[in-house]
Amino acid sequence: AFDPPRLSKRADYSGQMGGVSEGEDVLARWSDGLLYLGNVRRVDSIKQCCLVRFEDNSEFWVLRKDIHSCYHPECHTPPIEPEVDPNSWICRQCVFAVATKRGGALKRGRFARLMQIMKVRLPYQLSSLDWDPQHLTNQQQCYCYCAGPGEWNLKMLQCGSCGQWFHEACTQCLTKPLLYGDRFYQFQCSVCTNGPETIQRLPMTWVDLAHLVLYHLSLCCKRKYFDFDHEIMSFANENWESLLLGTLSDTPRQDRCQNLLNALNSHKDRFVSGKEIKKKKCLFGLQVRAPPPLSSDQSPFIAEQPINITHRRRSETGAHQDLLISTLNSVLGTESIQTPLNFSLFVILQPFAKWLFDLKGNGTRKALIMPILQPDAVT
Repeated sequence: AFDPPRLSKRADYSGQMGGVSEGEDVLARWSDGLLYLGNVRRVDSIKQCCLVRFEDNSEFWVLRKDIHSCYHPECHTPPIEPEVDPNSWICRQCVFAVATKRGGALKRGRFARLMQIMKVRLPYQLSSLDWDPQHLTNQQQCYCYCAGPGEWNLKMLQCGSCGQWFHEACTQCLTKPLLYGDRFYQFQCSVCTNGPETIQRLPMTWVDLAHLVLYHLSLCCKRKYFDFDHEIMSFANENWESLLLGTLSDTPRQDRCQNLLNALNSHKDRFVSGKEIKKKKCLFGLQVRAPPPLSSDQSPFIAEQPINITHRRRSETGAHQDLLISTLNSVLGTESIQTPLNFSLFVILQPFAKWLFDLKGNGTRKALIMPILQPDAVT
């Protein structure tokens, strides 16, 4: 059996792909886990990426590892058995191209069965990936069963055992499509179960629901403020069954409005009303455009293996906050930042924690840090 290839930031993928040349028609895997037909316009062998023109005439740079045409037999995972009939054999790439769908992969039929068999092994070594402190992104841009790119907040599920992120389009366990930023699931991938995926909906509060709806709308519409009656409530009511709200799903339609409105008005750390910025009071938006946290614990915590997504240890979380605050105060030359951080400020600062720690060692000036503290930069 062949071991999956190790991935690196400067790896040479030409052997795996058989080479890529300008003018060649290829399939490029996008961050949603789906394949799109395109034509290679330019090849950058140093940065290991290609400029691809897609069927809608848009052009994007795509990593060479995400550009596919055909396989060498020795590059396929799982390994090709010697007794397999080459006339009936279907490669992993073609199985995923057919089976992956928006809202969730096929669950029935030949390609669904083939996909399930292939998903118990990854085509790369998970241990070779270099993750950020929050375990949200890796430097190789390698996620899911398909080894494609991805963005954790754009319809992806994180496995509670191995910590890898998986595209909605590549999973076969979903009964309803995901919303952007919806992490209220306890999920285990096929690699960890050595079989079908398992998934369980986590309980949500009215505050979680309001936050999730606003975040989803903000990404879809590229706006910050939304009308409560015509947009927020309208979206919630139209998608009520698809939201899988558990005990909240039994709430009568006439009571949903007041519950959501109370949540929006009573959590100033998350939501901003239009009346606060001299706009209509029926408008609401997020203080910071970030997905809702999974629990009342406002501080993301990266646990040791196995990763536990739903239960966070407060003692270590507090230490993590203290370290971040200490670093900020030291670099900024101030003692004004105190613990505990509120939700909005923590969301702004947390993704930069590792970067700030590195900068502290290099004697970075205050001017390099201050732009991070401007909320407009992330909303």
